[in-house]
Amino acid sequence: MRRALAILIALAVGWIVYMIAMMMTVYDGLLSMIFQPIIAVICSSLTVGMSLLVGLLFKVPVLGRGWRATPIPAGLLVIASLAILCFGSTLGLRHTFMHPETKQPIEGLRPDAALGGYFALLFAISNWPVKPRRKAEPSAAPNGGPATQLGNSGATEGPPSVS
Repeated sequence: MRRALAILIALAVGWIVYMIAMMMTVYDGLLSMIFQPIIAVICSSLTVGMSLLVGLLFKVPVLGRGWRATPIPAGLLVIASLAILCFGSTLGLRHTFMHPETKQPIEGLRPDAALGGYFALLFAISNWPVKPRRKAEPSAAPNGGPATQLGNSGATEGPPSVS
């Protein structure tokens, strides 16, 4: 259940990031607002799918233990990818593009930084470390009270007798 929630969050974040990038780069009126949300679903779904495939590496015990031990690596990956997506161009990860209609140069985030940051963000969210729930001991009380004994230990039920 928690894995499915992480995947849904990754899909939603992917859609939002794609739509923000679309509004900043290729917005072209009403048709963009009709078709780009559909393309955003497709792109975020494909990216989350690839993230889950790469995340199969965590089935290797050494990698899986390291990833699931703490959410710190995933959290740092989210922060780093958001920093690249938001501030990468300012930090020098820029590329000069040519506007297709006006032929004017436009500076923006390098494509490898944009795609890498997008993938890293969705990878970290969709593969967020989820510790498996531990099963309770069969004799453990569910509310933390005294445990019931298994089998017949020879003790009788009820208050102790006083002689």
